Amino acid sequence: MNRYWLILWFVCVFTILNAQEFNCRVSVTAPKMTGEYASQVNKNIFTTLEQGIAAFINENKWTEYNFDAHEKIECSIQLVIEKALAVDQFAGKIYIQLSRPVFNSTYTTPIFAYQDQDLAFKYSENQTFDYDESSYLWTITSLVAFYANLMLGITFDTYALQGGTPYYIKALNIAGTAPSSESGWSTSSKDTRNRYWLANSYYNDPNSNVFRNFLYQYHRLGLDIMHQDLTAGYNVVLSSLESLQEVHRKSTNMYCLNIIGMYKSTEFVNMFSAAEADIKQKALKILQFLDPTNSSKYENLQ
Repeated sequence: MNRYWLILWFVCVFTILNAQEFNCRVSVTAPKMTGEYASQVNKNIFTTLEQGIAAFINENKWTEYNFDAHEKIECSIQLVIEKALAVDQFAGKIYIQLSRPVFNSTYTTPIFAYQDQDLAFKYSENQTFDYDESSYLWTITSLVAFYANLMLGITFDTYALQGGTPYYIKALNIAGTAPSSESGWSTSSKDTRNRYWLANSYYNDPNSNVFRNFLYQYHRLGLDIMHQDLTAGYNVVLSSLESLQEVHRKSTNMYCLNIIGMYKSTEFVNMFSAAEADIKQKALKILQFLDPTNSSKYENLQ
């Protein structure tokens, strides 16, 4: 092997071994920031925070697997600053969206969306993004790492049955290291609508296996085969939704199930609108039971 090919081989191998998992679009905005310190905050700080978050999630290696450029996980993180508690201390919301491609199509299906409205953190311009899996060093890095692992768990579950287990465990471990003084992480049963309980619903809930099986069946065995057998795809999708219906009859407190309409309702309507009448009617009954908040939207399937 001559020197040219040796160098080329080394570059290719190095690139593959360091192929990170995420293609995450990050934005940090403060359109209506309030608080007595708001006028004293240098708005450039939010640009450096945005760049830091983007580098942290997109340039870190989160798994043992190698992702080609076209295989990277598509997601977005939008941080909206609402209040300046000090010149370096802020409160706001974070919006997470996650999707994955459907096999042999140009369509991408949403597989998670969440609005985290309980966020408070400190940040100084150009602060180092310190992170340690086993300890809680800083709100922002733990927060982003938590959602990165949760998104990995969900994504892997849509490709392989129960494939996301290691990442749910990591997300729960991150939540477990958070101090009780930090908002949004409480393990108390009095507050079951936060990050810890969100991850818990995917892994430790008594019915989490059913929901995770749904992620695999609906996406890998349903949507992914529709290009070759539409009827079979519809049948698998309906069967997967029926399994969620059974869970919902037993318990209405499963967090990951309760938010599914937030990111799937439009897809459900669009997908079943093209189905045969009998399939539409089955879907209508199931969806209105599972997701009563969007019941009027599903009436379009009549």
